[in-house]
Amino acid sequence: MKSSSQVTGLPLMGVQEGMEFGTVQDIVIDPQTKKVQSLILRGTKNEYEYRELKLSDIIGIGKDYVITQTIENAVAMGLSNAGMALLNIRCIASSGDVLGNVKDFVFDEKTGVIQSIQLDSGVEIPGESIMALSNNLLFVTAAEQETNAVSSLEKEQQEYMLGRVVKNDIRDQSGQVIIPKGTVVTADVIRIAEAAGVIIDLTLEL
Repeated sequence: MKSSSQVTGLPLMGVQEGMEFGTVQDIVIDPQTKKVQSLILRGTKNEYEYRELKLSDIIGIGKDYVITQTIENAVAMGLSNAGMALLNIRCIASSGDVLGNVKDFVFDEKTGVIQSIQLDSGVEIPGESIMALSNNLLFVTAAEQETNAVSSLEKEQQEYMLGRVVKNDIRDQSGQVIIPKGTVVTADVIRIAEAAGVIIDLTLEL
């Protein structure tokens, strides 16, 4: 799992060339599948040069680089691109309430599935609550219009987490380690993370 804030700003590295090309400026969502479809890169030498890299052409996303086989996979953006950026757009519930603007989101870097969305209002929305993306607006089901952080995970996300091993120590707000590195995630571990308000941290360390 990766958050959009972890990915934006990363340089692209081509294995074949052993060279960098540009940095990630934005993440594009396919409005039809509601999944991440590509990354938008801004050129290193020409800041007005933008290219698109499909998720399927990405080998891996780490702390320092986005890796692809060749930088030629980053192609010039076409006018026919039907994708849509998710960051900073307004989120509206099916009830008609404006919930806030998208501040960050967590997605599976292999499949593009969006796991959760964080709004600038503090609301956190499960990815499966997305109804539609259109005209630079995000529509979600009204049942998710909470005014505080989500306190529980949906069943699908829990199933993803259960049995996985925590890569790094998870700390609470005071800095105390509450879930040590190497811990196998169980239902009790998830409850501990939820109670401490670090469930996103736990998700990102799996």
